[in-house]
Amino acid sequence: MFDKIVVAIDESDHAKSVIAAAADLAAKFGSEVRVLHVLEIGFVGKAGTVNLEDSEETHKLVNDAVAAFEAKDVRASGNVRAALHGRVAAQINDEAQHFGANAIVTGTRGLGDFEGILLGSTTHKLLHLTNLPVLVIP
Repeated sequence: MFDKIVVAIDESDHAKSVIAAAADLAAKFGSEVRVLHVLEIGFVGKAGTVNLEDSEETHKLVNDAVAAFEAKDVRASGNVRAALHGRVAAQINDEAQHFGANAIVTGTRGLGDFEGILLGSTTHKLLHLTNLPVLVIP
């Protein structure tokens, strides 16, 4: 049913719940998992772009998540993509399409409350962009 699953994580503590739920799902269906973190980039006018997150930390985050899946005997790989701030959902959907995913697992948290009101949550945007089932972990 779910041969391939994209698990979108961020740097929040909430990502641990996402990983645990996705690992249970993947183990049940024998799924292959692609862990994804989207590194946000800010645009600074004439100065160009700047990473809003530490690139080394994001790669470590993904590698640690892959190790957590492998510890539960789930085949997993990881990827870090970059996107302009506010365009993370499109990158998650694109990764899922390229990976051939049957589902996406993500969390409900990430942006702060105020920013979420202004921009809409990444999860909300993802639900409107993708044609895949999305498991949202509260």
